[in-house]
Amino acid sequence: MESCRNPNANKLKVGLPHQILQNEKNNFTEDEKKIIGELKQLYLETINLDVKMQREIYNMEKQYEIKHNEIFEKRKKILDDFKKQNHGDSTRNENVSTFWLKVLKASYTEFIGKEDERILSYLSDIRTKHYNDDTVKFVIEFHFDKNDYFKNRVLTKTYILNCVPDADDPLSYDGAEIVRCEGCNIDWKQPHNRDKKDQPTFFDFFSPPNLPDDPEDPNFCDINAILQNDFELGFYLKERVIPKAVIFFTGEIADCQSSDGSETESESDEESDVDGEEESSNGNK
Repeated sequence: MESCRNPNANKLKVGLPHQILQNEKNNFTEDEKKIIGELKQLYLETINLDVKMQREIYNMEKQYEIKHNEIFEKRKKILDDFKKQNHGDSTRNENVSTFWLKVLKASYTEFIGKEDERILSYLSDIRTKHYNDDTVKFVIEFHFDKNDYFKNRVLTKTYILNCVPDADDPLSYDGAEIVRCEGCNIDWKQPHNRDKKDQPTFFDFFSPPNLPDDPEDPNFCDINAILQNDFELGFYLKERVIPKAVIFFTGEIADCQSSDGSETESESDEESDVDGEEESSNGNK
């Protein structure tokens, strides 16, 4: 897979514009076809700019990652200090000791069971790392305190991106996109407790399915849908959950809350307007 760092990525070379197929919807004259070809060539120039811009954006993300991590280190220290000061102390503020568990429960729309909660209570931090040298990708790191469940101190999920157009169909380019994800091996201390394949768990996140090469495979559509959801979740964790963790924790962000609330508010507003109109009407009688 080509990456944003590909030397050809910042200049898409295209020969003749794509042939315009004649049908009832585009009954173009030869002069019109020529104009359309020139317009498409201009469109390809905008794609070239988009590719170059995307590469610069990823370079900036990598540059600012160090500054973000300085802030996130301060956040981790505050949470770690609180845990040490309140170790074994059952108070109403004990939720802060399981900060990231509550953040994930507020933001993660997939299944988190009771067993997952016990394990995720040892989650001490979530970070991302950006890579844009050979392959453009980002890695989400889940850091855990020492626990009785697995030996890993860090679990990772890697998302690989493609941010160059298809040379055979450059006009279909619609920006950088995740094309693959990779989980990690969890070294369970008691693997026999993890054999219940029929029960979904948060830790399935680290074992994404492999998409069949053949689109005609009967499992292709289902697995592709799972992966598309996974890709969206990866971006969501990176762009929103990690930097905005504290307002997920406090419930001040409504990303994963039901839209019923807003609908109810809208209905209440409408009812208020109607009541107001009726009162006004009665008052004028």
